[in-house]
Amino acid sequence: MTTTKTIPSVIILGAGVSGIFAAKALKEAGINDVTVLEGRADVIGGRLHKAEFPPGSGRYVEIGGNWIEGLGNKGDENPVMPLAQKYNMVYTATDFTNTTYRGQDGSSDQTIFKERLEVFTNMFDSVCTIAEERTKKDLLDVSLRTAYRIAGWNPDNELDNSIEWNSFDYEQAETPDVSSFEYTADLKTFTNFGEDSDFIADQRGYQHIVEEEAKALGLGYGSDRLLLNKVVTEIVWAEGTSATDSAMSLQLDLPIEKQSRVTVKCKDGSSYTADYVICSFSLGVLQNHDVKFTPTLPSWKLQAINQFHMATYTKIFIAFPHKFWPDETEFIWYGADRRGEYSNWHNLEAKAYKPYFPHDHVLLCTVTDQVAFRIERQSDKATQKEMMAVLRNMYGQDIPEPIAILVPRWNHDPLFRGTFSN
Repeated sequence: MTTTKTIPSVIILGAGVSGIFAAKALKEAGINDVTVLEGRADVIGGRLHKAEFPPGSGRYVEIGGNWIEGLGNKGDENPVMPLAQKYNMVYTATDFTNTTYRGQDGSSDQTIFKERLEVFTNMFDSVCTIAEERTKKDLLDVSLRTAYRIAGWNPDNELDNSIEWNSFDYEQAETPDVSSFEYTADLKTFTNFGEDSDFIADQRGYQHIVEEEAKALGLGYGSDRLLLNKVVTEIVWAEGTSATDSAMSLQLDLPIEKQSRVTVKCKDGSSYTADYVICSFSLGVLQNHDVKFTPTLPSWKLQAINQFHMATYTKIFIAFPHKFWPDETEFIWYGADRRGEYSNWHNLEAKAYKPYFPHDHVLLCTVTDQVAFRIERQSDKATQKEMMAVLRNMYGQDIPEPIAILVPRWNHDPLFRGTFSN
């Protein structure tokens, strides 16, 4: 007797990278009855998201993901790179060591800066070696701050704070104090794929990759299987089942009639039912209980969701009528009085980027963690005033007022509640 296998129906929640590539994996497994619900009203791509800047210029910057990190190492290729090449994305190499340091008084003694940077770099190399040894011995994890202290690094001035913040927080979006020694001392992306990174400068936006992959799956804009402006409020399993039951039935490949149906309810009053639901919400959304699960998720899953940190990484763009800063390096590190406050300025007038921003005089300043949270809560006008105070410390009182500023607010966006997990 031949048994006909029923193809299950699946709803994917979220049309970012995770959601669209989940759809791709399902299609490769022969599952084509897939519908994607996206909370945004007009665009997919998740935190790959472009914005016009300066306003009215017709030119775009990335307010979310911006780099292909790790371009290949020992034969291993970052899976993002073939996609960028497939769609002829425009990108340029970033040299994070091409940096000028400036103190609060505008001083720019690069000799002392390079000496202290070398001290930090050597310390960090030794910490990475220690982390590998501890992992092999299965020793109890500690904070990265603990490791720094053991290795003799104790920052006590603005220069050291700037070096530490730019060397760690700028990548991880949180401090060494709350970060795992074992998992952040030696970042796996760069270990696996190399230390080089490419900056996406494509005017179609980094999101173009996701849009094209979705289109190839029949999930492009206008498709009846991609539903926009669907903000999920509740996910309901059939009575007497749980998240664990549904997940196990999928893993064990049980017949469809033995599986429970799942209903997704949306803010606009609509609801959708399928055999399975894949939830690609950010960790921040799950931690903020923006979506109700009925019945509730099991305790082990709630613990896993809540034990991680959802960090905030905010890229502030500020444009001027002309270039006034003399520095030609790709980055300018600032010795802030308060650690991490406007400590990294990405010079989009530098040689590597100027071909892609030919008519703009733009600086990109990155803030993270508590500074980012504070800035999200205040007005753009207040943020601009603070940034100008820093720039005048570095370059004098006669610099021009900006013509535009762009301050993303990922932490306050109910569809994200942050940028990425530490």
